Amino acid sequence: MQLDVYTVNVIVAVAALTAAVMYLLETLLRQESRAGQLWALSYLCGILTVTAYLVWMGGDRHLVPIAVGNGALVGTIGCLWLGCLRHNGRRLLRPSLLVAAAALVVTAAVFLDGGAGDWAGAAVTFASVAVFAVLGAVESRRGRNGDTPETIGLTVVLAVAGLYYGARCGVLVVSGPESEVFRTWFDSSVTGLLTIVLLIVALVTTTTLRNNAVVFGEGSNELNLSGDGVLSARSFFVMVQRIVEVDREDERTVGVIAFRADDLPQIGIAFGASEQEAVLALCRQSLRRYAPAMSPIGELGPNGLAVAVEADSPSAVRRMASRIQRRMLDDLADRGTAVIPVIGLGVAIADTYGKDARALIRAAFDAAGRAATSLDASVVIAD
Repeated sequence: MQLDVYTVNVIVAVAALTAAVMYLLETLLRQESRAGQLWALSYLCGILTVTAYLVWMGGDRHLVPIAVGNGALVGTIGCLWLGCLRHNGRRLLRPSLLVAAAALVVTAAVFLDGGAGDWAGAAVTFASVAVFAVLGAVESRRGRNGDTPETIGLTVVLAVAGLYYGARCGVLVVSGPESEVFRTWFDSSVTGLLTIVLLIVALVTTTTLRNNAVVFGEGSNELNLSGDGVLSARSFFVMVQRIVEVDREDERTVGVIAFRADDLPQIGIAFGASEQEAVLALCRQSLRRYAPAMSPIGELGPNGLAVAVEADSPSAVRRMASRIQRRMLDDLADRGTAVIPVIGLGVAIADTYGKDARALIRAAFDAAGRAATSLDASVVIAD
């Protein structure tokens, strides 16, 4: 069955709108990381892209919808790259200006190349998309992104987009839009079908990354403490770094106990944001109550917490974690509602990671994720 260009664009629009609504709905129900906000902006640009192209297809085919759609398309891929940069803790001022400038250049190119008709400004648009996609693919394999297995899907999406649009630009410039090669492999129908596949992979990947988003980067030594005695993620990192750098002569064990409840966003969707906030507040209160006195407690993303402890041995740290987990579940059960999240606690010992606080916190956080999905263990010790 052959699909005309308008039908393919409608299908792409439905796929893009569905992906964007799902992603943005979770954005409204949680305290979002900056990388997640940039990826949400990417989906918004995607909505603008398909809407502009549909207006162009269904109207008199003026240049304005093409210009808006092309600029938004560059913004879509550019924001994916910016999200990868932010996820790695990099500065965004210059890259953001570069994306904005490229979108403006692409938009202006449509009017300057108006004689090309439907493909006005296409070469500049394809080249810009290819460049930002390649930059995003490279950034997704660097730093913290490269250490996160979930980013492989995003790398594949951006790499395929970069190669495809690079080839599309080359064929358009060399052979023209009416050539057999371009019409067979790079026409709007083929691009639309590829976009649907890439959208699905990108949605799953960015959602997973956002759920696991925790700031472990270095920065200011200023400590930010919330009203219930919980440090921000960056402040907690600073505290843990100070603790592990102290040379101890009593050979006491330093460890990090991490807590995760990754299904809190689903609780928010099913029972409302107020119920989600109440459950998280109780978990924070329980951890504060049952953790050793004077132990620093910090946030790990929107659905995670951690506490740095000292004990006589690694087994003593594990016993602490088991006691916290049991009493936290008791507190949740005592609320008298059926809403109990799936929680996991992970333990990482400083002896294994030396004085690398970032690796120590990350190991505990990942172990908590494994504990939450394990049928055999409520507390997992990081390797």
